[in-house]
Amino acid sequence: METPGMDPKDIAALLGRQRRLILATMALVFALAFLHLLTATPVYRASTLLLVDGRGSNLLDPSSGETPQGAVLNARVDGEVEILRSDATALAVIEAAGLIRDPEFGPRLGWIEKAGIALGLDLSPDGLRGLVGLAPRGPRDGAELVGAAMARLGEAVTIRRQDQTWLIAISVASVSPQSAARIANAYAATYIRRQVEAKTQALLGARDVLSAQIATARSQLAQAEAGVEDFIAANLARLEAESSDPAIVRLRQDLEATRTRRAEDAARLAAAAGAQAEGAWDEMARTLGDAALEELARQRSDLARRLAGVADGSAEAVDLARGLAQIEDDLALRADSALAAVRSGMDDLDLRATAADARLREALVRSGLPADLLAELFELQQAATIARSQYQTLLARAQDMGTLANIQIADARVVSEALPPDTPASPNRRLGIVLGLAGGLALGIVLAFLREYHVGGAMSASQLRNVLQARVPVSVPRVTPPEGGSPADLVALAPMSPYAETFRKLRAAIDTGLGRQGDRAWPDGAGTDTDTGRETGGSGRVIIACSALPAEGKTSCALALARTYALAGMRTLLVDADLRKPGIARRIGASSTTGLLDYLLHQGALGAATLETAEDPLSPLAVLTAGERSTVPTGQLIDSRAFHGLLGAAVRSFDIVVLDSPPLLPVVDARYLARHADAAVLVVRQGLATQGELREALGQLHEAMRPGAFLCGILSHEDRTGRRQGRHGGGYFGDGP
Repeated sequence: METPGMDPKDIAALLGRQRRLILATMALVFALAFLHLLTATPVYRASTLLLVDGRGSNLLDPSSGETPQGAVLNARVDGEVEILRSDATALAVIEAAGLIRDPEFGPRLGWIEKAGIALGLDLSPDGLRGLVGLAPRGPRDGAELVGAAMARLGEAVTIRRQDQTWLIAISVASVSPQSAARIANAYAATYIRRQVEAKTQALLGARDVLSAQIATARSQLAQAEAGVEDFIAANLARLEAESSDPAIVRLRQDLEATRTRRAEDAARLAAAAGAQAEGAWDEMARTLGDAALEELARQRSDLARRLAGVADGSAEAVDLARGLAQIEDDLALRADSALAAVRSGMDDLDLRATAADARLREALVRSGLPADLLAELFELQQAATIARSQYQTLLARAQDMGTLANIQIADARVVSEALPPDTPASPNRRLGIVLGLAGGLALGIVLAFLREYHVGGAMSASQLRNVLQARVPVSVPRVTPPEGGSPADLVALAPMSPYAETFRKLRAAIDTGLGRQGDRAWPDGAGTDTDTGRETGGSGRVIIACSALPAEGKTSCALALARTYALAGMRTLLVDADLRKPGIARRIGASSTTGLLDYLLHQGALGAATLETAEDPLSPLAVLTAGERSTVPTGQLIDSRAFHGLLGAAVRSFDIVVLDSPPLLPVVDARYLARHADAAVLVVRQGLATQGELREALGQLHEAMRPGAFLCGILSHEDRTGRRQGRHGGGYFGDGP
């Protein structure tokens, strides 16, 4: 049988039945949410906005201002977000903002340690280790403290890209609005500083690499130039002879004279610098041939001699010392000026020598030299030219790297600094109240559905049909029984009541179900049913009324159904087969002491004729009572040959035999009784048996019943409070509840 769908009416009815659970859940969730709002510490959130400059920031390269392609820029912005989220950035922020000493992010007591302090106990990690006999670990090291601060900072910081823009938002949550703004701004400042430092270090590293290459290039250039000079010096006489060009001779002589003079100036400069270092001003003046310097040196000597002849501390001594100091300052300035003039002259000589060397080489190349000499000279000159070009390129690049390292700026900038927020980000009281109500309602509805369809008992016919996967033709309303009687009495006492009509509808459903299974009749004459071992020989039908648990209204429903068949003119027998807790005799007011139990205990020795059926005072129903309550297990009695024979005789004598069985789950008797049933009615009290218990009982019933037997369920004790009678037969019921 397919699972029936739920319509809005079923859902509304379900929510109405479970309204107490829903309201209780809403109240509990709302109370918890309200308590949280009252006790939660306000948390403030401040945000800093960074703008990533996609055009780059190379101040010496005009082409760096071009905007890259979108994919490249997106990847770059995403990369900057990951850098901001890195542990290295967080560690730098902790150091820059001093978060190790911050009570919110630094070391703090856990709730266990706080509870220990309140109780006067040492519940710290070392204290707990001491309680179990372990050695204490000692104080936490710096790495552990930093790790804890990083973990708390990671929980407080949120870094995200603003949609597909170049903006990056850094949000920090803190219990203090000032701390939230301070840490957010510190995060941005630390990130920018680290970015500049990283770019500077990269440029300085590249400059260092270039410096090593410059040294190599300088050495190669010197070797190439020396090679040319050595070639010219070694072959100069031959070159002059073979070229027969007097200009070459003059150029060579000029070059040699320049180099000689340059060497002399270098020696003079070295001697003068040494004299200056020793304070030998006279010697320095003679070496440089500087008359002004020589005059200052003489004046210094005179003042020094006069100062030595006067008393210390006298006015003359002070004046002489002041004049001596002034002359020494003038000497130093004049000496530096003279040395600078010598160095300048040496630089000029270097330029003249370089120019003379270049003219000599050019003249040699243009002269009519032999091909072998010309080729060798040209090769050496080309090597020197290439070495010079490489050296100049590396030198210029290294200078650019050094300059860039000093003027680096970040590729991102702060466009909106964080300000201390005025209102906390959490808890949001208005949102918390709304979410508490909505969450409580949602949870209540979920629990209602779980209780209705998985945990709780069946509350409606549609729900019971869904659980049993069988027909549920009627729901028996909860009624007030007549004084001193049973609800089943209403079938006879109030035949026009909804209660009586319910069982007439149940009888019609059973008759229809039995008709669908075919008009099976036991063969005429004595025989035995091969399925149950029951003696046959009639066409009566056996209907068993059973339930999963006690107190589900099974006995009342069995009596009401049997009376309904009897009042319809059918020969009907009601058998109280609940030998462990019989109840039919009490309901009909019978006092028979000899019943089914006595017959079965004697294994039919009393004879079927000895059994007397009681008469129902309200209908033409024959009732076979159980007798006294059994004090022995009754499963083997129900499964005995005596019971089979008795039931066979009953179906030969009656049109309908209704068996009131014990509940399925507590005892086994109902499983033996179900083997004889042509139809089974599973009585389920509203909200009593859980759905798991119902499925277990249904499984036992299916295992015991013969193939083709009709099965249906009924919902008993249904609460119909609030139903509109006009929609359920109002005006058609003449009397009774």
